[in-house]
Amino acid sequence: MGTQAAERGPAGAITYALHGRGERFPFIAQAAETFTLGEPSDEIEKYAALLEGVAFIERLCFDYLDMLGAPIDGPLVLTGGGAKSRHWCQLRANVLSRPVTLPENSEPAFGMAVLAAASGRKVADVAGEMVRVREVIAPCQDNARQLSESFLRLVDELGRRGWLAPAVAQHAYRRAGA
Repeated sequence: MGTQAAERGPAGAITYALHGRGERFPFIAQAAETFTLGEPSDEIEKYAALLEGVAFIERLCFDYLDMLGAPIDGPLVLTGGGAKSRHWCQLRANVLSRPVTLPENSEPAFGMAVLAAASGRKVADVAGEMVRVREVIAPCQDNARQLSESFLRLVDELGRRGWLAPAVAQHAYRRAGA
């Protein structure tokens, strides 16, 4: 389904997805629950809306960390099962407007192996020896405007529901250049 979603481009609908109820980051809202803005036309758009919504929340997390003064630059390395999906990784690079790195071994357990091997050494040095890069995916700007508009639509809805603080929403708008 990822290939079909990628061929269509950004979804018209946006899904904010949660398992159960309540959000803890990038905002605290016990009443938060899954919702969809718009009506997906079919299963492919429903899938795309879900993936985009998750990527938008990831972007909002970076915006929030930036607002708090945390460094958010540096390489982004994607791991876990999702790193096997080219569409998902490209979408994240596009939404975040920055390159993402995919290691040859993206299994979470490999990270623990790196940490274990780093006993008495700098983790970055050990990772440099052990981690091999499979691919670096650059962001594609073809749909940047539409993705940014959808992201800000989600930010507006989170604010309208009283879940997202106005200062965080304003910071997200500033970082989006809006």
